[in-house]
Amino acid sequence: MIGEKKILKKPTFIYKGVLILQNSLVEIIDVQKENHTEIYTIQYIDKEGNPHIIPNIKKEDLE
Repeated sequence: MIGEKKILKKPTFIYKGVLILQNSLVEIIDVQKENHTEIYTIQYIDKEGNPHIIPNIKKEDLE
C-alpha cells in the first residue's frame, strides 16, 4: 500500500497555506491504524512541482 498512487476525493482544502485540490493524484507514504480505521499520510505535488506531506487522511478520502 505504501508507494501506491491514489486520487484524493476529499473536497479542496488549505493545508499550511497550500491549496490541496480535490481529484489530485497523491502517493501514500505512511499508514497508521487507529482502532479499526486506517489513517494515511500522503504526498501531494502542487502545480509548481513542490511536494507536500499531508497527514491524517482517511481511507474514504482516497480512491
